[in-house]
Amino acid sequence: MTVINTASPEDVAFIAGHESPGGRAVTRAYRCPAGVITIGHGFTMGSKVFSSYWRSKHGRALQMGDTITQADADALLKRMIDQEYGKAVATKVKPSKQHHFGGAASVSFNCGPGALDWRWAKALAAGDVGGAASLLRITAVTANGRRLAGLVRRRSEEAALIQFGQYKAVGFAKGQTSSTSTTSAEVKEYQQQLKTLGYYAGDVDGVAGNLTLGAVKNFQRDNGLVVDGIVGPATRATLIRAIDTKRGGQAAGGAGAAGGAAGGGADLAVQTTDALLNALMWGAAALIVVGAVVAFIKWRGVITGKRVPT
Repeated sequence: MTVINTASPEDVAFIAGHESPGGRAVTRAYRCPAGVITIGHGFTMGSKVFSSYWRSKHGRALQMGDTITQADADALLKRMIDQEYGKAVATKVKPSKQHHFGGAASVSFNCGPGALDWRWAKALAAGDVGGAASLLRITAVTANGRRLAGLVRRRSEEAALIQFGQYKAVGFAKGQTSSTSTTSAEVKEYQQQLKTLGYYAGDVDGVAGNLTLGAVKNFQRDNGLVVDGIVGPATRATLIRAIDTKRGGQAAGGAGAAGGAAGGGADLAVQTTDALLNALMWGAAALIVVGAVVAFIKWRGVITGKRVPT
């Protein structure tokens, strides 16, 4: 069996479409929800390939205010997939089909190579494509305890790519990708965020009308973002950070090359459930032992023939 170990142009476009608005790199550095400085197609210093490139070119780590060209970002994305995130797919999943590689590489890029140790990836490595897709659809779809529509959509589209080879599930022909919040659920999500922050006074109806567009632009302007009215990675991350700051909570785990967006999603839930069941089992066993000891103390006179129970 031949193991696929390099990304096709379709794989690169698929990942770029999920990491950047319309597949176009974010050319100015921003902070992801975890506060990690990010640029390009979700690049951070957490990537060995990107870190090596950036330090060799600039002599320091990525900083706020830094920029990158579209051409450099596109070339780096291909290199990072082949040499880092996709390389882990080839090693752990050993895909024999290109679309299996592409879907798995997208998850690896978004959540980190550790995602390839989760149950969906093990199922794919074992040849259970349908099972892998089903598990993936419910994996890593939350951030900071919140279920995010964008992550739900991305996992669904990665699962469809793995299961059916649907590279165009994100609607590239229309210029709409999962990196841009466009569905009704996603629009409702950021409308509520803008309302909470005092930028939006309209209905949370999932319709991106002029009032919503104006609120987005005002938020972008106040936060030093590109004022285009598009809720892409930089705007979405800044909204999440602003909400967390307002609520006094801690920022969520980051996405992109920095690591897992939700710390394991369904697999984490399964592990937690298993641990809880084990705890309950041992707790029940302990209660039985204690009960037996108490009963013996109460009835020991009867058992030894020394007294009548009261």
